[in-house]
Amino acid sequence: MISFEVKWGTKKFDIELTQEAFDTMTVSDLKSKCQQLTEVEPQFMKLIVKGAILKEDTQLIKDTKIGQGSKIMLMGGSKTHISVAKTPPKADAPIATRLQWTRNLRESVLRPDIKRYEKQVNEHLAQASPELKQTNQLINYGNYMHEKLMHILQQLDTMPEVNDKERIERKANVKDTEALLDVIEGIKAKLINITK
Repeated sequence: MISFEVKWGTKKFDIELTQEAFDTMTVSDLKSKCQQLTEVEPQFMKLIVKGAILKEDTQLIKDTKIGQGSKIMLMGGSKTHISVAKTPPKADAPIATRLQWTRNLRESVLRPDIKRYEKQVNEHLAQASPELKQTNQLINYGNYMHEKLMHILQQLDTMPEVNDKERIERKANVKDTEALLDVIEGIKAKLINITK
């Protein structure tokens, strides 16, 4: 039997698998199992093992850093407010469409994710002696969110401004994205502070 722990906020779940089940389980299968335990839908779920985010759903978990006694951190909530198309609009799509997609992605996916991240960090920091390994995992997740927001800024920077309305919308988009970057940096600073 192979057993490992999944931590979601303050909750912990032990997962036990036979060697055969472990050898054939993919990241997608593990997410489905986590969904049964947490009701978080796989598309809103991120699994972190030893600071690395499991991005490839088809990857076998035996080929990741998951092993006997591993601790996996699950980030994510049960629902988002607005459905967002998974594929961004093409580069030749109307500017208004691209701006709306960017705003929806930030407000319905990234902002709720950052709120959950902040809550999880605060719970972690409230512990008498926060575990360094989990602190580093949370810092790495902050770096991941930072990259996502920087990617949005890069997309906004390369968008041409066709009219005043679109220029105002783009400027507001940039401002809101930069504000979330500041939030992420503030959260990470608290975590980095306790590692010194």
